[in-house]
Amino acid sequence: MPPILGYIIVIAVLAAVVVLAVRSLRKSRKSGGCSGDCGNCRGCH
Repeated sequence: MPPILGYIIVIAVLAAVVVLAVRSLRKSRKSGGCSGDCGNCRGCH
């Protein structure tokens, strides 16, 4: 397996994780949940 193929696989996995995290935050924010920013979230205090 060429080394470049390993890098491509790792980058693809990391990109998928980031996309899923952003999608989860957007979905949570739309449903009125905490967006992870405790300065704006009343549920954290």
